[in-house]
Amino acid sequence: MNKQVKVQPMKTSFTKFSLVVLAFVAVLLAQCYPAKMALQPEAWQQKEEYEVQGKKGIFSKEKLQFGEFYTTQVKRSWTRGSSNKGSISDDYTNVISVDYINRKQTIHFSLADAGNRSSEVFCASNFNTSEVQVGNRPNSIFNIGVDIVKNLLLQPDNKYYVQIYFRNQSPWELLVDNTQTQMNPGKYVGYLSQGPDRYYTIVPVRQMEKKDGTPGTIAFGSVGFEFRNKEGKAIAAVSKLNKGSVYMQNISADEKFLLANACAALLLKEEIE
Repeated sequence: MNKQVKVQPMKTSFTKFSLVVLAFVAVLLAQCYPAKMALQPEAWQQKEEYEVQGKKGIFSKEKLQFGEFYTTQVKRSWTRGSSNKGSISDDYTNVISVDYINRKQTIHFSLADAGNRSSEVFCASNFNTSEVQVGNRPNSIFNIGVDIVKNLLLQPDNKYYVQIYFRNQSPWELLVDNTQTQMNPGKYVGYLSQGPDRYYTIVPVRQMEKKDGTPGTIAFGSVGFEFRNKEGKAIAAVSKLNKGSVYMQNISADEKFLLANACAALLLKEEIE
């Protein structure tokens, strides 16, 4: 039997704190040189870097785009489009209440690439994990028995929750804690999962490039996220600074598209908070 808990009032104090951190860092560093997120050189020797375009105009006719990836639609709701309609289960998608969706804390977008891949992505901000209808979904991020996820659910409020759908595949789910990514970035770990054996960890990035190009750790907060595979290798990253940037390692086109969707969801997070 599905379990549903009523929506509690959303919490925005730490969202505001996050924006203050980014504004402070950007203003401080802009006085000397352009602000840029730094990645560890030894782990990112062969990276591709994409500048983000169109983030501020996503609710107009402008597309969010980086590299070969671009949005084909962006809406302020979880209402489904038609591109992957046959592959999406109403039972799975509807894990949060209609009342929450009507608060306009959600966003739905579709992403495409040059290889004709497409997706549908559903995002919910300031989300309380105790509000989900748990049900009998053994591969859901809320049910899998991984220690990282268990720790995520100990403090259920103020999460950012995402579902990523590809045609004829079970969905990937992303879950990060809006509070801990800023208050405890050195220890916090988020999660992107399709099941207990298919997952990536999401680690806040606290480093920015100094004048000499070497990484320097900021005093508080985070400026982006790094995705690591099960072996702990960094394979993608996204910067929240300025207009945003996305970084990819030399990985397969399918994996790159998956992580492009996750990066796009994190880039759009602040647009719905």
